[in-house]
Amino acid sequence: MEALSTMQGPGEYASFCRICTAGCGTRLKVDDQGQIIRIVGDDQNELSSGYACFKGLQSGNAHRDQQRILRPLKRMPDGSYGEIGMEQALDEIAARLSELIGDSGPNSVALFAGNGSMMNQTAVGMNRHFLHAIGSEQYFTTITIDQSGKMVAAGRTGSWAAGPLDLVDMDVLMLFGVNPFIAHSTMSVLGVDPVKRLKRAKQNGLKLIVVDPRRTETAAQADLAFQPYPGEDAAIAAGLIRLILDENWHDVAFCEQYVGAERMASLRAAVDPFTPEATEARSGLEPGAVRMIAEMFARDNRRGHVMTGTGPNMSQYSNLAVHMVQLLNIICGRFPRAGQKVTSVDMLNPAREVFAEVIPAMRPWEKHPPSRIRRVASNFFGEKVSGTLLEEILTPGPDKIRALVVDGANPMTSLPDRDMAHKALRALDLLVVIDTWHTPTTALADYILPAKLQYERSDMSPSHPALKFYPGAWAQFTPAIVPTPAGAEVVDDWYVFWALAKRLGVNINFAGKRVLDGNEPPTTEELIEILLENSQTSLPELRSYPHGRQFPMKEDFVKPPRPGHDNKFDVIPADVRDEMQRYLNEPAAQHRAGPEREFTHLLSTRRLRDLYNSYGILMPTVRKRNKYNPAFLNSADLAELGFEAGQLVEIISRHGRTKAIVERDDTMRRGVVALSQGWGGLPGKEDVMVDGSCVNALIDTDKHFESINAMPHMTSVPVRFEAAASSAPA
Repeated sequence: MEALSTMQGPGEYASFCRICTAGCGTRLKVDDQGQIIRIVGDDQNELSSGYACFKGLQSGNAHRDQQRILRPLKRMPDGSYGEIGMEQALDEIAARLSELIGDSGPNSVALFAGNGSMMNQTAVGMNRHFLHAIGSEQYFTTITIDQSGKMVAAGRTGSWAAGPLDLVDMDVLMLFGVNPFIAHSTMSVLGVDPVKRLKRAKQNGLKLIVVDPRRTETAAQADLAFQPYPGEDAAIAAGLIRLILDENWHDVAFCEQYVGAERMASLRAAVDPFTPEATEARSGLEPGAVRMIAEMFARDNRRGHVMTGTGPNMSQYSNLAVHMVQLLNIICGRFPRAGQKVTSVDMLNPAREVFAEVIPAMRPWEKHPPSRIRRVASNFFGEKVSGTLLEEILTPGPDKIRALVVDGANPMTSLPDRDMAHKALRALDLLVVIDTWHTPTTALADYILPAKLQYERSDMSPSHPALKFYPGAWAQFTPAIVPTPAGAEVVDDWYVFWALAKRLGVNINFAGKRVLDGNEPPTTEELIEILLENSQTSLPELRSYPHGRQFPMKEDFVKPPRPGHDNKFDVIPADVRDEMQRYLNEPAAQHRAGPEREFTHLLSTRRLRDLYNSYGILMPTVRKRNKYNPAFLNSADLAELGFEAGQLVEIISRHGRTKAIVERDDTMRRGVVALSQGWGGLPGKEDVMVDGSCVNALIDTDKHFESINAMPHMTSVPVRFEAAASSAPA
């Protein structure tokens, strides 16, 4: 094959996609005007092997989209927006921040970061450390309204120092409420090139179990697939634990060493009410399903893992559900063990030995006073919980947020309770949004600062010491491939924070590794070199592998636990027992909605194939295939409701209502409706055919939420339907 170009100009270039964590390799064809005219999957990329999804293949269109914001905008006194120079905008923003900090203290300034910045490694290293530099603790991200139940579970139970198993180590994989064929959300397991990797694994004997209210694209490939009601994952996991323990299918030796007899006895007592029959009746599983799952996962296969996605993590009792699912891995000993070969290494962090040990339950949120909002965690693994952000803006008192910087996010469509979000964002003294397109959030901003798109900036693959993003020892760097558009004034996200810090007279400790010069801005590649300090590779080495590199794995093995490192998993702490009792006292999902009841259906979350949350909604090639986000119902439900596919309806919850167009989808369980997030406009001004349907108008943040992480209940929400007259605003 013809070699790729290594200099800017017309030709072909190797890079990788940064829309999500999959990081699929891409090949870009660039014309003599510096325009991307074609993107294909990079077949020389050892990680993705030529695979790239529709979202990534369309991203070149974003660079030349006529709707793209190319110059900073300022809200004028009449509410319109006018262009302003970047440095003047930063001068004015810094002056306003200085006034607010002087008047109300540094915690009056907050940051909300979304996937648009979290897939940008220099932005991650800069934005939260800007807050540290000015003395603010008000750091919020979309993580705490996505799958933060996993962090709660690790904090209450403990975690395995050697991390989870990789796909190559498994003979069985069980998925609760996750669809990696669409979401690419299972990182090193099935995050990248999921279809071919799963097919190869199944050819090698892997058994797949999927538990999801919808028969998803992934479930269609499963050996066992069951469709329970949403919101009952805790019961299913507890029922599996009870049966596995009673049948002695758990890993007795592992439990003796890493759990202990007393805690195992407490766990067995706690799950006693969850007989197979009671579990199946509560969750809507068919008779015999619990035994079938337990036999395949625990009796017939001894190497494998169970994982959760947004389904369990967004439901009522989400923290309990994820905790109980994780206990299946613990009681079955489904972790890399002493003597097992290490199969995943993070090359972008320092080398470390891997031990077969338990990292004890740290409960980090208990080391800080509770939040002033609803007494939940005030510090959650270094973040504030986003379920309280709106109230932090609206509630008077010390540390009331008066200024918010939004980096690569759209809180108007990502935060539940759209009406409260609208009220809160309008109440701010200063709202600054770093984004590329006009969104419902930018419509409320005082300043809009346009950012570079992914192929206009240098970057490297994501890395985190506690996470396995990729199998093997994968790493990739990409230089900027194309220039910014002629006449544009767009910047790297990191520059906004560095420039504001300079004007405020503070220096940023970039990524917690090096204090930056406050006078001369660094380059993006200098920042990447700082990120790579003490790592197992270097920027020059990564640069020499334009297609990325699967570094040779060392012949290293998981080591036995060190003397004195005899921590045990806390499988059923007191607060989890209390949650389980409350859960048992709650009506089952099937009793909260149904025919002849106030609410007929349960709302479920769902991702669309062609979009990543709200990314891509404005792109013409995406909207050609996705004119709106339908409300998907089983055809029997449509008939029972008296609706036809394509009909406009109103979906109504206890909290609110939204208009949607119903579509037929017989992969849906009856009694469940799925509506994708990330769509919608400002309250009272939306048109379904233009903005799509806002699922967050149906969800509150302050009445139905989890303790600790304030996670709103975003799935298993009871709803009903009414026919709607038109798609015009209500």
